[in-house]
Amino acid sequence: MRVPRSLPLLAGVLLGLLIGGCESKDPPSSYVARVGDRYLQQEDLSRMLDGMGPVPDSTQARKQVIQQWVENTLLLREAKRLNLAEDPEVSRRLRKQRQNALVAALKNRIYKDIDQEPTEQEVRTYFERHRKQLLLREPYVRVRHLTTTNKDSARKARQRLLGAREANIDSVWARLGRDYAQRPGRAQQRAERFIPNSQLFTQHPYVRDELSALREGEVAPVIRDNNRFHILQLAQRAEEGSTPKLRWVESEIRRRLRIRHRKQTYAREVQRLRNRAKADNLIETP
Repeated sequence: MRVPRSLPLLAGVLLGLLIGGCESKDPPSSYVARVGDRYLQQEDLSRMLDGMGPVPDSTQARKQVIQQWVENTLLLREAKRLNLAEDPEVSRRLRKQRQNALVAALKNRIYKDIDQEPTEQEVRTYFERHRKQLLLREPYVRVRHLTTTNKDSARKARQRLLGAREANIDSVWARLGRDYAQRPGRAQQRAERFIPNSQLFTQHPYVRDELSALREGEVAPVIRDNNRFHILQLAQRAEEGSTPKLRWVESEIRRRLRIRHRKQTYAREVQRLRNRAKADNLIETP
């Protein structure tokens, strides 16, 4: 049998669609779409949409996902009718992808079974030993920021922030958060820690622009963006190349330690399997 030129794509479709929707002679009580005896249910659709991440138009994205599911399911039905799963090249590709999926599942299980959070002592030790490597690669800032949907509330909050004295500004900010912020807890947390400049206000370009123009202690004018009013003050800035405080980089240190631990655990498990295979005379290498 001649192998179709679209085999790589077809193999991917065959494998991917085996997990998309459900197949049943008896229709489920509710479903979003149907092709023959395959049904796309709401939980399947929700899972697909979640995998897309944030989208500008959720209604349009939903329509596109349903349309793509129908199209792929039609292709799967035709591939089955042509009995393409029996083609040697398709069969080889499906076996390879199944093997890859099993290996990936085992790796995930290895990591899950032994994954653990670094201890406080491990974090402090790493910080002390790698201070030079942890120099800030970009500015870190501490900001006071809250949002409200009411313009008058935003103006009042800004005036109270402008009038606050340095000695009691933290308590003033706590009260402002309780009185005006849509998310008081987040407003308080952000005011207490340094954050990489690049991680702030990625969805609010006007707020980012205002922040970049502020000097320490300055309060921006009320900023309207996405139907919300933003109150913003640059409390402190640490420039690129500065030596960080431990609390600024603790999350990054924990990330690095988790990665190191996972790599070490993976290497130990592979060595254990290698040793057992050699003892059973299962490995021959040049």
